[in-house]
Amino acid sequence: MLILVALSTGAFATLLVLWLFGFGASSVEASARLKKLREVEAQLPAETRARLRRRTAVNFAGITLISGNIAANWSRDLERAGLTLNAKEYFTLRVVVSVLFAFMGVVLLPLPILGLMLAPIGWFLVGFWLKRRISSRLHKMEGQLVELLQMLSSGLRAGFGLLQAMEAAAEQIPAPLSVEIRRTLRDTAMGASVEQALQALNDRIGSPDFDIVITAILIQRSVGGNLAEILDNVAHTMRERERIKGEIRTLTSQQRLTGYVIGGIPIALLVIFYIISPDFTGLLFTDPLGRLMLMGAFISEVIGYLIIQKIVNIEV
Repeated sequence: MLILVALSTGAFATLLVLWLFGFGASSVEASARLKKLREVEAQLPAETRARLRRRTAVNFAGITLISGNIAANWSRDLERAGLTLNAKEYFTLRVVVSVLFAFMGVVLLPLPILGLMLAPIGWFLVGFWLKRRISSRLHKMEGQLVELLQMLSSGLRAGFGLLQAMEAAAEQIPAPLSVEIRRTLRDTAMGASVEQALQALNDRIGSPDFDIVITAILIQRSVGGNLAEILDNVAHTMRERERIKGEIRTLTSQQRLTGYVIGGIPIALLVIFYIISPDFTGLLFTDPLGRLMLMGAFISEVIGYLIIQKIVNIEV
């Protein structure tokens, strides 16, 4: 059984590598068609070319595995996470992790069908990791937003233009926000208007706070007004929101600690029982039914942790 699983995994990995690097997928006619498409694409505006690339579906042997809309959403999420992967590489990563989880399940669990049921867990685990990375990066940039607004306001009062103030701020603010500002400045240097570059920045970040700031800047550029004063007012609003969030975190700290304690009690009891009676507790690791029970306990722990986090995280 293990030999069959190993051979199947090896064959699948080989096909996956060949598909990923594009071996055996080119012919004279196909190359000519691709050359014509590239010539036509080169004549399109940069924004249109980027949109077309984002909407490219993931295909294998002429079969569409992932639709263009899903691939576009993946590309957007990868961009927001600060990763250089494309939709095809991300799909490959999720498939590889799913196969590894299924292989470990077949080896460790008593029934192979139960091991194959771990494949969806590996698939969704990669998606969960991507969402967590997006959330972490977004939290860092939102924490830098007030500082950015203050720098822009000071630069505008000193006589700088908006792009000059953004360039000066990008030199002082650390990553990841400085990376996005430099990308916006690069877009304007490549011929995009300020409005288009700011809208692209808003789409890349996907934050309500940044949406408020960019919308205020775009309205000011349309109807006029004191942009420095507008940015000061927005910064004041952001600081008040952070103060309220801090108060909420203080009020819910006991509930979060309770969740951590409840989640850690089963693990602590397992360790204690293993120290007191290793022969009795060892059945959980050696007996097939014991391993199945441990897996169910682990899944329940994860679900309980996520539910508690959902309860104590209050949006402001």
